[in-house]
Amino acid sequence: MNLILFWIFTILFILVRVRFHRPEVEDQKEFSSTREHWLAGQFSLALFLTHGWWLKTATPTDKLSLSMVLGILMMGISIPLLYWVHHCLGRFFSARLVIQNQHEIIQEGPYRWIRHPMYTVGFCYLLGAGLLSQSLIVLSVPTLSFTILVLTRVSDEESMLENHNPDYRIYKQSTGRFVPKLW
Repeated sequence: MNLILFWIFTILFILVRVRFHRPEVEDQKEFSSTREHWLAGQFSLALFLTHGWWLKTATPTDKLSLSMVLGILMMGISIPLLYWVHHCLGRFFSARLVIQNQHEIIQEGPYRWIRHPMYTVGFCYLLGAGLLSQSLIVLSVPTLSFTILVLTRVSDEESMLENHNPDYRIYKQSTGRFVPKLW
C-alpha cells in the first residue's frame, strides 16, 4: 500500500505541474542565471535519484505507522493545494523566473495570506514523501536541496517583483512568506 500511494501521489503531483506548464510567452522577460539553472537541476536530480532509489528498493507494506499515515495526509493534501496555487496564478505561472509586461500581483486564493504558497506546498509534499517512505534519505536529501533552491530563489523573485511593481512592498507587509502572517 505504501508503494502504491507513493506512486499515485507522485504521478498526481507531476500531472498538476504538467497541466499548468506554459511554454515561453512573447511578452515576458526571464531573469535567469547559471545559479538558478544549477539549483533547479540539482533539486530535480536529488528528487529523481532518491525517489527512484526508494521505489526500486522499498518493500510494500499494508501495515502503516502513525508517521506513514501523516505522510499520506501531507502528500494527499499537497495535490489539491498545488492545483489551487497554480490555478490562482493562472497565466502568470512559470517554472522559471520570468516577469510579463502586464504582470499582476496575485492576491487571491492562498496568495491572500502567503506570498509563496507553491513552495509551502512543495515542502508539505517532500516531508510527506519522507514520512510515508520511512526513509531518512528520501526525507532529507530532496528537502535540503529544495530548501537551498527556495531560499535562493525567493529573494530573487521578491526583488524582481518589487522592481516591476512598487505595490509588491505593500503586499509583502500584509502576508507571510511561507505561512500566514499571524501578527
